[in-house]
Amino acid sequence: MEVHGPGGLNGPGRIEIHRIQAQRPQEIQVSGHVGDRAEISEVARLLNKLAAVPDVRMDRVAELRQLIAAGQYETPERIAGAVDKILEEL
Repeated sequence: MEVHGPGGLNGPGRIEIHRIQAQRPQEIQVSGHVGDRAEISEVARLLNKLAAVPDVRMDRVAELRQLIAAGQYETPERIAGAVDKILEEL
């Protein structure tokens, strides 16, 4: 067996070009092709909502904890306000 040149045993093969015809917009609609589509998971939706939640103000949390521990947070005015809000919801 003899190999002559870079073409191997039989030489280089013929290159055939297959042209693809572009579809016109009305052809796409008739064919039922919808296009690209993306689906967003429920986890991604929840993460998006979580990103919109404002940052926790730790200084305010510490202040309220001290008021609760000292018994100064639950005043009659605050209890009445909470009751009013609950009644509005109902």
